[in-house]
Amino acid sequence: MSTARARGGTRRLVPALALLLLPLTACSDDPPPPASSGTGYDDVSSLMQRALDRRARGLRTHDVAPFRRSLDPADPGLVAEQQTYFDNLVQLPAGELRYEVAADTITPVEGTDDYWAEVVLVLGLDGYDTVPARTRDRFLFTPSRDGRRLVITSTTDHAWETAHPGNVQPWDLGPVRVRQAAGVLGIFDDTTVRYADAVLDAASAGRYDVRSTIGDTVGSVATGVVVYALRDPAFLRGLTDQTVGDPDRADGLTIAVPVDGTDAGQGVASYRIFLNPRVLDQQAGVLGRLVRHELTHATLGARGRGAPLWLSEGIAEYVSVRPMPPTRRRLPARALDVAATATTLPGATQFGGPDAEAWYAVSWWVCEYIAGTYGPPMLLTLLDRLADGVDQAEVVADVLGVTPAQLAQRGVGLMERTYSG
Repeated sequence: MSTARARGGTRRLVPALALLLLPLTACSDDPPPPASSGTGYDDVSSLMQRALDRRARGLRTHDVAPFRRSLDPADPGLVAEQQTYFDNLVQLPAGELRYEVAADTITPVEGTDDYWAEVVLVLGLDGYDTVPARTRDRFLFTPSRDGRRLVITSTTDHAWETAHPGNVQPWDLGPVRVRQAAGVLGIFDDTTVRYADAVLDAASAGRYDVRSTIGDTVGSVATGVVVYALRDPAFLRGLTDQTVGDPDRADGLTIAVPVDGTDAGQGVASYRIFLNPRVLDQQAGVLGRLVRHELTHATLGARGRGAPLWLSEGIAEYVSVRPMPPTRRRLPARALDVAATATTLPGATQFGGPDAEAWYAVSWWVCEYIAGTYGPPMLLTLLDRLADGVDQAEVVADVLGVTPAQLAQRGVGLMERTYSG
């Protein structure tokens, strides 16, 4: 995205566009409000859409000429930033890519000939999104030199973006390096691309390992998987309150990409994985375990939504260690000490506290106990029964015949017997 600029002064409008927009030049102290179809804004909307169509055509065909023709050439900073965006987008396997102007958001800029409008990007990554995702942005348009067109003069409104977090992707923020392997699309930057082979190998192998344990589950939208591994935290900051745990502290995150960010009812287009750069130089076994954990969440998708964290995270840990020899399945340093204090199954407070890693381990071993006692399919049965925030004590008693406190104690006991001595 380019940086938005304040547009000072009034540009002299050339005759062709002045005639076209004449119905909008009302005598008033305030600019007219955004209007829907049936008003003079239809002409503005049409000109905006033509600029957006040029932009999309250039991106789809990897032809920079129509892409640049949609931009204001008088701003070299904008052109340079948008060239970076073009270079990023043409690396992606875009199966569908188009823009739509939201005509009811068109707003003239007082004292200028410019217009702000919200713009919808419809982007589907071929092999990675089940349906294209629709994301909104806010663009500034201005008349071209010859007055026959509108061109884009900014792709960022900072105030608007602050009010609409989680609306950007890494390729919107700076240069990315894209790499692909079987079923995996990796998004890196200049500082992380040297780890691309290790990440792609871990994710490719991990997809097979996860499916061999839990299968292609009902509720999953996973096809291929997109993995982000970037140094700049700006992308994560936009995900505040949209992830489990603190994005700055997490080694990995699974991110749901909505079909439409303005309408949660339309579901999820894909689940993508973020890997914190600090884990990229870990041994292959450590990186593979982390990737399998996040792939488990991505594969399960919406299944078990609203289930308690101990179960969803415990299942992910349980699946992540399956390909590893038992002697390599290490615990966090404080896991046994923290486990000794467990009186019931951990909740959000424990997962959000300083001993979160240890509580992940407790949850893992509760799931080990469930799988070993009742059989591995019971984990998914329990996940389904505990979805949507139903009463945990009632379901655990009904399905397993124990209380949550007894289940926690038995999981901790199995962990202690496995690792003590």
